[in-house]
This record gives sequence, C-alpha cells and structure tokens, in this order.
Amino acid sequence: MSRRGPRAARGEVRQRLLTAARARFWQDDYGEVTMRQIAGDAGVDAALINYYFGGKANLFRESMSLPEDPVELVLDLFKGDRTTLGSRALMKAIEIWELGGMSSTVKVLIRSLLGSDQTLSDYRQWIDSAIITPAATLLGGRNAKYRVEAGLSHIVGLMLVRYMSAAEPIASIPRKDLVRLQAPIIQALFTGQYGPSTGPFGE
Repeated sequence: MSRRGPRAARGEVRQRLLTAARARFWQDDYGEVTMRQIAGDAGVDAALINYYFGGKANLFRESMSLPEDPVELVLDLFKGDRTTLGSRALMKAIEIWELGGMSSTVKVLIRSLLGSDQTLSDYRQWIDSAIITPAATLLGGRNAKYRVEAGLSHIVGLMLVRYMSAAEPIASIPRKDLVRLQAPIIQALFTGQYGPSTGPFGE
C-alpha cells in the first residue's frame, strides 16, 4: 500500500510527483493536465504539489528539465573564461543533448508551450528572471541582455536543426567541426565584437 502525504519520505513524494507529472505532460497538453490528476497518479494529496513545487508551472519546468539544472549550468558558463565562452557553451549544449536524449523531451516542451499562452508567458518570465538577467549581469557591458539572448538563441537554433529536424549537413557534421565553425559566431554574439571593430551591440 502506497504512503500518502507527509507520511511518505520527502524525497519519495517529490520523485513520485515528478514521475507522474512527466508521464502526464508527455501524454497530454499542459492546459489539459490538472494538479489533481498528477497527484492522483502519484498517490498523494494535490496540495503537496504547491508544497514541493509552488504550483503546476514549476512542477512542469522541473519534470521537463534538462539533465542538469539549467540555471546553474548556464550561469556557470558565464562565470568561466570569457574568451572561450562561445566554444564552451556550444560544446556543453551538444553534450547534454547527446548524452541526455533530449529530443523527445524538447518535443513535449515545445508542444506544451505552444499549446498554452499562459504556460508560454510563465516560461518566458522564468527564463528572463532565472537565466537571462543573471547571465547578463555576469557578462556585463553595454546591451548585455541582448547579447546573452542572441548567443543562446543561436545555440538553441543549432540544436533544433541538428537534432530535431536533422537537416544536412549540420545534422551529421562531427561535433568538433561544428564547434570550430560555429563557436566564433556565438562568441561574437556574446561579446558583441564582430571582427576588427565593435558591433552595434558590443561592449
């Protein structure tokens, strides 16, 4: 007999909710999934979703998360060597995608985001407050927020082309060659320095 509510160990309840939520979001659009359904699947009280995650949106984000904490991962990149930021960021994205089997998860994420205006709005606000703004503070310089968004957007675009649409030749190019060709572009976007002169969004 499964234990419900506070009687179950904290980690056990949390994991059961994550597992149930992942299964529900995998099957149905975000707007169709209720906290009561998730809690029922997990065998716990629905109030525990707010207790452990602060609501459905946070539970969705965590259940669909990257293999590593996306906030810590991105901010650690911006705390590192600025001169290698472009190559390190792209290589980390490739490693996560290939080792974590991210294609299926991202498909669910995109479907859920596009299927609910509220989810998209919540996710946009979270990305801005948890990742973009802190990363821009670490990066520093003029128009840092724009430069962070530009660099990360380029990386996301490459991942979608390489792993989701499998468009050639990007889909099959060796990772070291992809990094060699694309890292300078990403580095330029992050720094705002496009060759000999500083670009319009440079430092």
